[in-house]
Amino acid sequence: MTVDLDLSPGTRSLWAGKAIPWEHLEEEVALLWKMAADNMRIGQNMSVRTSVLNLVICTPSAARARYVSNLLRDLLSTHIARVVILILEDDRAAPASIATWVTLRSFPVISDLTRHHFEQITALLSGPVVEHSAALLQKLVRPDLPIYLWWLDEPPASGDPLGSLAAISQRLIVDSASFQTPGPTLRLLASLLEAYPNCAISDLNWGRLTPLRQLVAQFFDGLEYRPYFEGIQRIEIEHAVLNAPADALETAVTAAALQQQRLQEPARALLMGGWLKERLTWRRVACSASCPGSGGSLPPGAYHWCLENGAGQPTRIDIRPRAEGEVPPGTICLLRLSSRLEDQQALFSISRLPGDSEHVLTSIELEQEQPRQRTLNLNEQRQESQLLVDELEITGHDDQFEKILQELAALLA
Repeated sequence: MTVDLDLSPGTRSLWAGKAIPWEHLEEEVALLWKMAADNMRIGQNMSVRTSVLNLVICTPSAARARYVSNLLRDLLSTHIARVVILILEDDRAAPASIATWVTLRSFPVISDLTRHHFEQITALLSGPVVEHSAALLQKLVRPDLPIYLWWLDEPPASGDPLGSLAAISQRLIVDSASFQTPGPTLRLLASLLEAYPNCAISDLNWGRLTPLRQLVAQFFDGLEYRPYFEGIQRIEIEHAVLNAPADALETAVTAAALQQQRLQEPARALLMGGWLKERLTWRRVACSASCPGSGGSLPPGAYHWCLENGAGQPTRIDIRPRAEGEVPPGTICLLRLSSRLEDQQALFSISRLPGDSEHVLTSIELEQEQPRQRTLNLNEQRQESQLLVDELEITGHDDQFEKILQELAALLA
């Protein structure tokens, strides 16, 4: 037996399991459970089988499907009952076909004496069948359990078949860090939220922002600086991008240049800006002709919005890319809040230390006072599996994130 990367229909796979016609999958699942029970009795082991949710993972290729199959061993604490990996091939001109595989995953919990089991079904869909993936999925999942849908990589611009899958799911999980065009895709997600209100939407990238959002909140926890929060007039955010290829401006668009364009799209910075706008209850207003972004002259990855606060005073949000090779692209390198309280100007900032991807410098600067600074550990690079575990533990809507998603959709319209 060889390890196959292409998942040839009809062949056995070491990671996807036995090739079975999809009409006979449940019979094979029952047989696998019987064999597992017999093995446990012989080996004196304790089998742990819990039935909490269906986890459906949509991938664009067999290689990505194998990646998430390996990642599943890190999700033991979520008590998944069944995993369905849907490989949706993008070639709609290909002949219609469905190929399915099934296996029973077993991992030790604490020790090898106690093992966690769950079912894994892998389905390869090609051609026109992809458009009907939601109908097929309903035959593959456990009907008595909720469906958590994880869409790996960026959703299609058309919204199909994501929309039909979201219609039958209780939660849609994405990762905006993988979006090549986060602006349009965030607007697409907001439209799905409006069209399918019973399907909660969450973003792994939002989880990466939790430590930074907590630092921002700490600025204004104390009574001394709390009044400055309402006096914020400007938000500045800089996000890390890779250096562009030297000849990117002189030659035709290359694959590297296209990748660089993607890396200049600040999904995390957009989420942070949307969160602060929502907390400050700012309203968007028309920009004047002298504003930086009024003529569409902003570079890729930069945004500018004119707004006003509850008192009708002008405010603004500026998002800029910063060439930075020391931290992963998309990381927020600088967050600066400019505030005025009566006649006192204040700056609250969080900035990455040069050449350091784990620490930040927080600073509070008031006029005629020495800056108050601290160096803190802030590691936002949590593993993808850890972020996914957090999302699978949520049983309802993440109201705050969904509100921010709607705020961003309005800003990016």
